[in-house]
Amino acid sequence: MDKIGCLYGVGVGPGDPELLTLKAVRVLRDSPVVFTPQAVGSADSLALTVARHHIDESRQRLIYAEVVMGGTSDDVWTEAAERISRYLLGGEDVAFLTQGDPLLYGSFMYVMVKVQALYPDIPIEVVPGVTSITASASRAKIPLVSHAERLAVLPAMYGIDDLRDVLARNDTVVLMKVNRRAMAAVSQLEADGELSRCVFVRRATTPRERVEFSLQEISPSETDYFSMLILSRANIDEEDGQDG
Repeated sequence: MDKIGCLYGVGVGPGDPELLTLKAVRVLRDSPVVFTPQAVGSADSLALTVARHHIDESRQRLIYAEVVMGGTSDDVWTEAAERISRYLLGGEDVAFLTQGDPLLYGSFMYVMVKVQALYPDIPIEVVPGVTSITASASRAKIPLVSHAERLAVLPAMYGIDDLRDVLARNDTVVLMKVNRRAMAAVSQLEADGELSRCVFVRRATTPRERVEFSLQEISPSETDYFSMLILSRANIDEEDGQDG
């Protein structure tokens, strides 16, 4: 075999096409094969919507990989890895699109592990992307942490006792993929005056973006897979900050 293609995990950011990195654009334009996750039942891929302008289907193959948002089985990742590996072993580079960053709750990490197990010699490169966490904080214009403060990132919270425990040990808590139970727990903490900051952000940097600074403005039915909450028990000392 003369050549093995390289597998690229490409983070396309939170939704604004202008937040694609220069390296992501270069890899997308140069890769002969582009894989994009597509939620089952969806007509398109959010990651592809961001990156589509940089993909030329007249010279590149665009392949959809169906996934179940938040709950894809191991067999799906194995099948995707096997499909991708056929192109790689044939000498073609493959770019795998991932919303946000590939290694932060990204679907690429599961495919990467499977490809590594199947064919350890296949080269893999990860192109970082702007995360929904940092994008949400920027859209709300709030600091996440400063100096020696601690940040916790959780995919979901299911009870008020758990949430109180996490807040006691961290200065800022980010809840991703917010569900109704998490909303109820946070609403109770907000009503009890236990939060110094509570920010709801949905689909940051997209045309459907929504930013609210109180859950009183949000109905539980308005949450979706791309919603998050940024909570804080700490007051930020603006005179003693430092970059992180």
